[in-house]
Amino acid sequence: MNFTRIFKLSAAIWILLCSCSLNAAEVRGTVSIDYDGLYQTGSRAQAQPVSVALLPGEGQRTVPRGVRKHRIEIIDNRMHPAFVTVKTGDVIEFTNRDSVFHELFSLSQGKPMKVQLGKAVGEQRPKAEFVMDSPGATHFFCRIHNKSYARVDTVNTPYLQTLQSGGEFRFVGLSPGKWRLRMAASAAETRWVDVVAMTKPPVLDLVLTSHAGTTGDVGEFTANQKIHDLYIRPDGGAR
Repeated sequence: MNFTRIFKLSAAIWILLCSCSLNAAEVRGTVSIDYDGLYQTGSRAQAQPVSVALLPGEGQRTVPRGVRKHRIEIIDNRMHPAFVTVKTGDVIEFTNRDSVFHELFSLSQGKPMKVQLGKAVGEQRPKAEFVMDSPGATHFFCRIHNKSYARVDTVNTPYLQTLQSGGEFRFVGLSPGKWRLRMAASAAETRWVDVVAMTKPPVLDLVLTSHAGTTGDVGEFTANQKIHDLYIRPDGGAR
């Protein structure tokens, strides 16, 4: 009986150690934005957030997580934050804090979305929610205020991090092997990089390129632009 118990305990420990080693890999690094626009970069450009998403490259299983709600507030006819990355199925909640009406609509390669938000009165803040169930970039505008803009990127992975240009990212508890790293910023082209998850990995030093001129608001679009302009870079390539 004692031998049987010892055998079962040893087997359980061995299985635990194997499972831990299979999920002890990680991917880490830094991402910065290289501005090659026509003008000198300003402080607003340097403060642009960068999103980093990690997707399986060899069919690895990901850790499931529940639906999350991400909030975008409209203040002084501007959407804040103006760039958000979410997981497929997550919810975007818009809140109007202005004492004027807003009429939101979207441009994307997925289904169109639109809503009218009433005026904020006292503590009443009109809200609207959208389920982001189509991977890709969705651009939100206001038909009334042409400088009101937000971009929501939807990716099919729970491994998401948002950082400032030059900041560090780290994904741990991964299955070893090849993964795909997606980096994006509102003022830069989206970049995909093949990476390898391993124990004690090298620190990646990655760069996003921005072709935006930076004397104005980096990454701004207006409701008068065509959807073609939102997906095509100035040099003719896809964003």
